[in-house]
Amino acid sequence: MARSPAKKEDMDPADILHLLRKAGMSYADVDRAYGLKRGGAFHAARIPHFDGEIAIAEMLSLSPRQIWPSRFDPQSGMRLKPQPAANNKPKRALRHREKTATCGQKREGRAA
Repeated sequence: MARSPAKKEDMDPADILHLLRKAGMSYADVDRAYGLKRGGAFHAARIPHFDGEIAIAEMLSLSPRQIWPSRFDPQSGMRLKPQPAANNKPKRALRHREKTATCGQKREGRAA
């Protein structure tokens, strides 16, 4: 899937996790420290979520704009509201949920 040029500037969620782990923390620690719902910081690393972005940035001693520049206006530095559709990553498709033929079912005209 092609990504917008601005999206490439954003820090990768794996890099964010690496920095958190380097500091001895995890996404769950960020959730607990800032009173976020379970998975809030994890989702903020992937899709725009204001409270999660602030929490992650403070735990890493960085500005949210340094981590996710595509979520901010380049001229004014203000957070974009609403966020561009390109900032919302689609959820990953899980391979085990793909439709496959099971025992006794026909697949493309052949017996499985």
